[in-house]
Amino acid sequence: MTIAHNESIGLRSNFLTRHFSLPIIRSVYGLALSLTIPLGWILLQLVVGRNPFSSVAFDGLLYTYIGLGVSALFATVGFYIGRREQTITNLALSDGLTGLYNKRYFQNRLDQEFERFQRYGTPVSLVQIDLDHFKTINDKWGHQAGDATLKAVAKAVNDNLRTGEIAARVGGEEICIIVSNSSARAAFQLAERLRRAFKKIDVAWHHDHIQVSASFGIAQAEPDTLTKWQLYERADQALYQAKKNGRDLSFIFNERTNKPADHLRVVGEPENL
Repeated sequence: MTIAHNESIGLRSNFLTRHFSLPIIRSVYGLALSLTIPLGWILLQLVVGRNPFSSVAFDGLLYTYIGLGVSALFATVGFYIGRREQTITNLALSDGLTGLYNKRYFQNRLDQEFERFQRYGTPVSLVQIDLDHFKTINDKWGHQAGDATLKAVAKAVNDNLRTGEIAARVGGEEICIIVSNSSARAAFQLAERLRRAFKKIDVAWHHDHIQVSASFGIAQAEPDTLTKWQLYERADQALYQAKKNGRDLSFIFNERTNKPADHLRVVGEPENL
């Protein structure tokens, strides 16, 4: 359960795209571009030697009509261009089956959040999720049933996410959540919320019912966490402990102890959480 490094990924979100949708941004660009139409007409008159503001050449009503009409046109065109661009972007960054973010976007955001941790000390945690006995679902009911199960799980994830929590499908039945500006304690609470939500999933499949459970591994970036991949591997190790100790559990990574735990209690939780 290891993500391959991909240093060629260059997606970067800026201030505008973090706070505004692409259709809105493109509409504003269209409005700005529309200002060049009346300004261009003024410049053209100056070039041919006419005074654009003389009583003969200047018509306030005409300028108002040109300005409002062109602004509305350019803003509308910009909005639809932005909406199509947003759709293309979502397709590029989303997993086609579940609608969660894909591995590419996950890698990019993990880059950003880990850089913030290194530069400013902003806390960041990971929640690694692996569905229990998912192969059995595929073997017993078929891959279409497995796909339906994954969709139901993804919906449960989206329904329980809060601001600053980014979920991505990083493998077959593996989901990883970046919990920004949060400690392992907050990430554990998210994991437990999801674990309980998964147990309520009931996928009806050809007169049968598919039940779901999952194991969760949590890790927080610490001063000795040197790379984002080390953070990911620590969450993966905690996930391994959850599976090793009976599945349907949430484990916080702690290299000082590997004590077993039940699914309602943090096992080996660091004292400073």
